Amino acid sequence: MIDLPQMSKLFGWRTSFQCYSLLLICMIVSCNQSGIENLSLEWKKIPAIPPKNGDTVQYGLAGPVAGSLGGQMIVAGGANFPDSPPWRGGTKLYHDEIYLLKQNAGQLNWEISSMELPYNLAYPACTSISEGVVSIGGENQSGLISEVLLFTWTDGHLAIKNLPGLPEGISSGGATSIESRIYLAGGLNRSGAIASFWCLDQKNLEKGWTKLPDLPLPLSHAVVVSQNDQSGPCIYVIGGRNKTGELSAFMSSVWKYQVTKGKWVKDSDIQVDGDLTELSAGTGFPAGKSSIVLIGGDKGVIFNQIERLNNDIEKAADPEIRELLQNEKDTILTNHPGFSRDILVYNTISKVWKLAGETPVASPVTTSAFFWNGMVIIPSGEIRPGVRTPDNIGVEIKVNK
Repeated sequence: MIDLPQMSKLFGWRTSFQCYSLLLICMIVSCNQSGIENLSLEWKKIPAIPPKNGDTVQYGLAGPVAGSLGGQMIVAGGANFPDSPPWRGGTKLYHDEIYLLKQNAGQLNWEISSMELPYNLAYPACTSISEGVVSIGGENQSGLISEVLLFTWTDGHLAIKNLPGLPEGISSGGATSIESRIYLAGGLNRSGAIASFWCLDQKNLEKGWTKLPDLPLPLSHAVVVSQNDQSGPCIYVIGGRNKTGELSAFMSSVWKYQVTKGKWVKDSDIQVDGDLTELSAGTGFPAGKSSIVLIGGDKGVIFNQIERLNNDIEKAADPEIRELLQNEKDTILTNHPGFSRDILVYNTISKVWKLAGETPVASPVTTSAFFWNGMVIIPSGEIRPGVRTPDNIGVEIKVNK
């Protein structure tokens, strides 16, 4: 892989970033020989989210409400650890601030809305529709949330209204939409990961959420994307994780719900050069007529290592052994290298996965991807355990014929 930090030392960040973008474009185009659509990705710099009023530092936000709101984009709520990492006793804070990014005279500028969320909110499932941004469920310091919110921009003003709520509180699910229908797949309830699959038809809101056939297995933190296969429109649920024993299972599975047939079908597992790749909490988006781009994610190796240490710490009766294990855990988490920076492209017709390079910057998890202003935006998120970023990734996609 390309060593971008080394390039930066030799040629400067700006030149290196441009060179990397061009090289990445070449790598993705070359994948066309194996059935992948002829795509090119170019990275764009998006201004960082500013500190909230009265603060001097913006630590970044995991699990924010995020999406395209007319001519602007919204990032709201989210959670972070501003005082100390969680494994050192840091307190997770949930937020209600609303940030709007607008383009004026060719310049992108953030504004902090005078309106706040109706409550602190993080880890909802989000999808952008023609009317605005839908935020489904989530959580805060009081627990799981079942409310569903629609953010709109009307006559120059932000408005928030309630859509029909979920039958229970669900956090860390995945959402997408096809025409008037909004879909929610998986997530976490009070018992853990769930297999529930729901649909809300905006043309029939009085009916509320309709339960569709369950996912073949319980999943949270999966990438959920709508894209076409030979049968027509499908809902793809990629990767994710669940926990039924002492350790969480990270998934390489790809399931698709064929909308016209009303059933789940197993597709090609996430893999690179024949090797299966388990991923959770990454971001993904459709591209072209039959491609899905999957960016980053947690492969679960260190996650499971920490789970094992937590189990050993809980079982340790000797205070000295417990302290040694705590120190080992602290060392691993403090030196965490960050999450996967892989860019994977999946063709829904040929069912071929290809590695198309790496992100030029740290790739966040527990955030979402959405289309805005001719780009795909990946806002804020978590770049290491307990560490958020105020930075935002912009990706311009071209489908070359």
